[in-house]
Amino acid sequence: MIGCDIDQRCSVLQYDDPRVHVIVGDANQQSTMNRIKSICDKFDLIIDDGSHQSNDILNSFIRYFDLLKPGGIYVIEDTHTLYSSHWGGGILNEFSAYNFFKKIVDVINVQFWNSELSIDVYLRTFFPLGKTPSFIKEGWIESIEFRNSLIVIRKSIVGTNEKLGQRVITGNIAQVDNQVLTVRL
Repeated sequence: MIGCDIDQRCSVLQYDDPRVHVIVGDANQQSTMNRIKSICDKFDLIIDDGSHQSNDILNSFIRYFDLLKPGGIYVIEDTHTLYSSHWGGGILNEFSAYNFFKKIVDVINVQFWNSELSIDVYLRTFFPLGKTPSFIKEGWIESIEFRNSLIVIRKSIVGTNEKLGQRVITGNIAQVDNQVLTVRL
């Protein structure tokens, strides 16, 4: 287990279990990330309980999601702060972390709209065109769940945008709607 905190007082924390590590530093600085990765570079669970600033939440997610093992879980706590402009959020702030994660719902379902628009264009509010992180475009986000003051993101076992697999229609009689027999994706 690795904990990371910007508070220097955490540097004196000591644990009997040698598997527990505390890194003091800003999690969004490359030097801090390098120290974390020197201890462990793949995680089953990552919990963001950091500054609660909208930009920091986005930067941490982009920086650390790749460190999750397939099937791993990324949790963002205290997301109620994202409704406040004091924390860089606001319900009408189209650049907030909440609005980013709401858009991820659509990205998870990209197989149903990608013929009309690319993920790069859809997420241009947050990334310059062509700069969307590859893990997003490759379908590594399996699911996202919004709870009271929590966002929970699960990493796919396999990166794919075809989340439902191939559609199979069999038979030649449609009791309710014959139109389904002509639909072929």
